[in-house]
Amino acid sequence: MVDQSYEYVDRFDKYLLSDVEDYDSLKIYRFKDFDLGRMKELIHFSEEAFGEKAADVFEVVFQIYYGNVFLLKESHKNNKILGMAAFSRAWDKNKMAYLSDYAIAEEARGESLGEKFLKIVLEDLKDQGFEQIRLTVDPDNEPAVSLYESLGFEKIEFVEDLYGEEEDRYIMELVL
Repeated sequence: MVDQSYEYVDRFDKYLLSDVEDYDSLKIYRFKDFDLGRMKELIHFSEEAFGEKAADVFEVVFQIYYGNVFLLKESHKNNKILGMAAFSRAWDKNKMAYLSDYAIAEEARGESLGEKFLKIVLEDLKDQGFEQIRLTVDPDNEPAVSLYESLGFEKIEFVEDLYGEEEDRYIMELVL
């Protein structure tokens, strides 16, 4: 039986990560439908990346059905998730998406993998007709802020206590 829950985004192979050492074959997948096993795999990755702030099952189901969820996976060794990016469409602006979750596995950081993955995913969103991407990021998360700025995101606002006491965030935006 063919797995219908994932869609392999093969058109990005030419850009993809062939020059990244230590990884045999990396592939990007987009969720197309709900699959309990794959969802549990995604939640486990999210918990490793975000700890207690990880997305729960309800948020993941919503993102799969009403957004775009991309996974970066090794395809040879153990088919392990190395990255994820989840986007939701803005209610107030049809051509804007919000990056709600983005993470690269700890062992895969520092190799430009995250930058390449996100650049490819952003290109896919542009092809889908999106014109702007927004996100929030902890101002103390300097590697993330630097990554987003390297891809063209600009800080448009600083919001104190956005997610609760001492949970300040930059709001950043990219025009595609």
